[in-house]
Amino acid sequence: MEKDSTLYFLNLMNYALGIAIGSVALSEYKHHRNTTPMLIILAVIIAGPLEDLLVRVIQEKPIPGHEKERAIKLVDQLTSLGFMLFLLLAAHNSG
Repeated sequence: MEKDSTLYFLNLMNYALGIAIGSVALSEYKHHRNTTPMLIILAVIIAGPLEDLLVRVIQEKPIPGHEKERAIKLVDQLTSLGFMLFLLLAAHNSG
């Protein structure tokens, strides 16, 4: 199977931006003890790489299609809740 170069490029850009956000968050915390960027990067990790990992694990499990679909939707909803919770905490923390 050939790699889609556009999707590959976008995936690399997403990881690069995630690493940049993480670096800024760590720097802000180290120099200013500002936790807001840390909360934002946690939200990004939950909705990005963590969700991708959990979906991949589910897809590789030998479970019936309808259960697999439900499990993936459950992961989607739970990671969305986690994302929103950390953004709410970041918004509350920044004020």
